[in-house]
Amino acid sequence: MGNVRTAKTFCKICSAYCGIEVDIDDEQILEIRGDQSHPMSKGYTCTKGRQWAHQYHNENRLLTAQGRPGRDQPFSTIGNEQALDEIGERLRQIIAQHGPRAVAIYRGNGLSVSSNGNQVAQAWLAGVGSEMDFSSMSIDQPSKIIAVGRHGVWGGGAHGFAGADVCMLIGNNPIISALNMTGAPPGWNPTALKEEKKRGLKLIVIDPRRTETAEHADIYLPIRPGEDANLLAGMVRIIIEEQLYDQAFVDAETEGFAALQAAVAPFTLDAVAARCGLPAEDIAAAARLFASAKRGTASSGTGPDMARFPHLSEHLILALNTLCGRWNREGDAVAAPNLLTPNIAPPAQVIPTGFLPPMLNPALNTKTSRIRGIRQVFQEMPTPVAAEEILTPGEGQVKALIVIGGNPVMSWPDQAKTLAALAELDLLVCMDIKHTATTRFADYLLPVAHAFERDGLAEFTDRLYDQPFGQYSKPLLKPRGDVREEWRYLVGLARRLGTSIQLEGGAIDLDNEALETLDILELMFPDDKVKVPIRELAKYEGGQLFPEFADIRVGPPYEGLEAKLQLLPPEAAADLRALSDSPPVAEGRYGEDGSFTHLLSVRRVKHVYNSSCHDFPKNPAGNPAYLHPDDISELGFRPGETVTLESEHASIQVMLEADSALRRGIVSMSHCFGTSPGEPEDIAQFGANASRLIAVDKDFDPLMGMPRMTGFPVKLAAL
Repeated sequence: MGNVRTAKTFCKICSAYCGIEVDIDDEQILEIRGDQSHPMSKGYTCTKGRQWAHQYHNENRLLTAQGRPGRDQPFSTIGNEQALDEIGERLRQIIAQHGPRAVAIYRGNGLSVSSNGNQVAQAWLAGVGSEMDFSSMSIDQPSKIIAVGRHGVWGGGAHGFAGADVCMLIGNNPIISALNMTGAPPGWNPTALKEEKKRGLKLIVIDPRRTETAEHADIYLPIRPGEDANLLAGMVRIIIEEQLYDQAFVDAETEGFAALQAAVAPFTLDAVAARCGLPAEDIAAAARLFASAKRGTASSGTGPDMARFPHLSEHLILALNTLCGRWNREGDAVAAPNLLTPNIAPPAQVIPTGFLPPMLNPALNTKTSRIRGIRQVFQEMPTPVAAEEILTPGEGQVKALIVIGGNPVMSWPDQAKTLAALAELDLLVCMDIKHTATTRFADYLLPVAHAFERDGLAEFTDRLYDQPFGQYSKPLLKPRGDVREEWRYLVGLARRLGTSIQLEGGAIDLDNEALETLDILELMFPDDKVKVPIRELAKYEGGQLFPEFADIRVGPPYEGLEAKLQLLPPEAAADLRALSDSPPVAEGRYGEDGSFTHLLSVRRVKHVYNSSCHDFPKNPAGNPAYLHPDDISELGFRPGETVTLESEHASIQVMLEADSALRRGIVSMSHCFGTSPGEPEDIAQFGANASRLIAVDKDFDPLMGMPRMTGFPVKLAAL
């Protein structure tokens, strides 16, 4: 002790990438705290970031490659190269016998610590010739991607949060989740909400629970779960009917206004209020407040995306922003400078579909699953069909799965089907920093470097930062054991299979043993495609502001491009008709037989990030099922009591806890908790796994297979 050094880096547990300072002595992390000099997060960290040392020093870390001849056999330690040799040979045999589609990848949230893992993994799979790419995105908020593809993209971008007059949040809680869209409070600096409120920002929050963010709201709407599309359609109707929309922008830049006006006609204020369980006057006040402001946007989180009619909800959010003209015009300041994009002024016009990145272009997302015709989204195969792609025999059946930084056992919906699928695989490989509920089912384990042992680039927040700030981090500590970055394993497998890994700037040289992370990042972000080269960003510890890009303005439209924003694409029109025709449900009489008394609503908690960080020492125990205290009393239960929670698919045991911030009739739980299968259940310590209540083959979205993961019927009973 006594030789303490302090290094600046950024937290990579989640996509907020908050700046941190790390005190280190003899390869031991002493303390992690917020970097007060960080221009974006300004010293903010959450409880996860401050406990991040536990993940590095964890006794459960995976430090050597592990393999076994059969899943009924124990793991034994093998070298990385031997593991890659054996995995490569088994993949070769599977591809030869079943074709490349038999190989799949699942990319989990653990890849948020990797600046290049997602892109290299996708390119590796493409090199193999398989489209079976799954990720956590498609069980989180895929409807945002679908809605953008239907509605269109405005080149100048949306209004930013700083200086906005209004902000409307639908089912998102950025103070806790640390994830935001453009125009919402920044996840890396939640105190910005208080600052903007003091300046005059008006905040509208729509959520079944008075969340931590809703505590700051000027108007709070405690909506019944799953009714977001009804509420948004009613708001659109009010804004059109009362002529509160931006007529000049709508006339010049959109198509479908008259059709939208007709389509929302059935969503009268009284009808919407009844469906949503809200006072009509509060709905009208929220719509008028949002529309009367000059600047500001509506955005959402998992709330509407995990509920029914998710694509319609997201489309109506875009339609609200478009009707109210909440897009930057020529000469306006760009909300996000985007250092990792070309130094070209974004145009004040709609970007034609053919000019969009492939993942946003519906014409380039046409591959389908073998399961119920579910379609590709974001150039990924939706994760809700992954288990069935493994379990369903026939041509194209998935036989090998590589899980990178993910924990399907805890995070995929329908845990029983997930477990059956993992058992069916011929080959399961897990790349992770630690042993998880999923690694227990693997054939091979490959140890992955912690963020403190690797280079990193804050590439996700680059598209959200409202200042020209970029950050690169270098390793703070020596790698423990035989850990490697994920891309190195994938390069090794590609070399053994004779396949390629093609990135934006060219193919990775698989035979170059001297390759470094910077080389890979330069292939992802070539110098001629970015404002600041990667090697320039890498010079600055703690990140750097680049003032020469501080005043980027929206440019004029390009001549000859006539695309328009679509206010009512055919799919949204069909969804509006289906929503209008759906019969109202009596409160407390849910499900096909009307016997289910409550609706389950998803919630975020600050001490975990989906399926990770659950073992941090300062975390509260369990995953309670929260109910309004009056509901607990009416049911004859007590807080702290263990009861049965039943859906139309399955039942679990849960521990009750009172939450007066909830509207009545709601059971509020987080996903990704529970005891590992095969271990004794400990509800008090580890909570219950809500995904067991969800069936992926019932009550699912027909386009991309997303099952209803919030707002579904449940009931409670004594043990």
